[in-house]
Amino acid sequence: MSSLPSGRSLTSSLNRRTNQSWLPQLCSRDVLLICNMLAMLMVVYTFQSSSSPTTEKNRTMRDATVHKEDEISIIEKRNAAIHNADTRLDNIDLFKEKDFLEIALKTGTDKVLGNKHLAGCLENPPKGACPASGTDAKNKFCRPFGHFYNTVYQTWLGKYSTADAVPFQFMEIGYYQGSGFEAYTKFLPKAEAHSIEISCLPEGPQSEGKWPYGNFAIKRDSDMYDKLRANSRLHCGDANKVSFLNEVWSEQMNRIDAPPLKVVIDDASHESEHMVASVFFWFPRIEPRGVMIVEDIQPSIADRFRTQFLPQMMKDMHFCGNNNFPDEQCFPTLQPLLASIHCEMHICVFERNDEPSVELSMEDSIPPSNALDADNQCMKYT
Repeated sequence: MSSLPSGRSLTSSLNRRTNQSWLPQLCSRDVLLICNMLAMLMVVYTFQSSSSPTTEKNRTMRDATVHKEDEISIIEKRNAAIHNADTRLDNIDLFKEKDFLEIALKTGTDKVLGNKHLAGCLENPPKGACPASGTDAKNKFCRPFGHFYNTVYQTWLGKYSTADAVPFQFMEIGYYQGSGFEAYTKFLPKAEAHSIEISCLPEGPQSEGKWPYGNFAIKRDSDMYDKLRANSRLHCGDANKVSFLNEVWSEQMNRIDAPPLKVVIDDASHESEHMVASVFFWFPRIEPRGVMIVEDIQPSIADRFRTQFLPQMMKDMHFCGNNNFPDEQCFPTLQPLLASIHCEMHICVFERNDEPSVELSMEDSIPPSNALDADNQCMKYT
């Protein structure tokens, strides 16, 4: 019996393993041996209980439950990751720009057809849509029928083509048969798009404010034409008359509920006088960082626009008005609003700066006498 542990030490050990705190209270010094024996029996019982099949089964069930919970957690995390990835893809689609070249080729507008016909026009002999006047052009990009405007439109209007673009107003001058307008509206789904066309005026002599050569606008897509006319989006009139432009602007576009005017494109008669009229009326009314785009500035009836008007605009863009270096604004109504000029072959972009749009008087909305005459006082300082 001398090898047995003392009742106090054994019962203390037992208490730690079994939480049987009542045991020392039963054991007095007179019955210490009995208590030791009882403690040994309880240790054996506790050990056997901890390794019993029932306990092992419970542990197995507990482990299985934990494993199942882990699997559920993994599945939930995977599903959450898939959802987050889909959300990120959706967000990417929101910011993705549409492709103007792809859209314009489908509508058939000549704004991009140079891309389609160039290769054939460079062959010997030329093949495809190669006007006789262009087959011997030194600039090979002048040989095919059509233009290469897609790079300009993608660069300057691409940000307006995304699904998350803020609504804005758009004005096209020169609807013709609508292939260009259709390309714009498909490229710019958030635009409140307007267009001006002279050929949809009532038939009759121009001296009476009519049009004698037939309605071009209705020929290609009469349904689109009818819808635009019904919704006051296609405006029939002479874009060279400031009174008509002011009527369209004041009555149809400059509304309280209208989105801001951000884009104006001139693709009408291509006559220099008409092109400058568009710039002087519309450019001040465009909102900050919007653009005025003028097409077809090639050697033609647009000569004076590119050789007389454009150099003055370039000079105004760099105007300082420093007394130490005498200078003068060529166009005082345009220069304070001009941020930049960007030109590619036969097309120019005039960008508005951050100054607010200006509602000019009718008189100030008309081109000044020097608009197409660079041989004037403002250019003599150069």
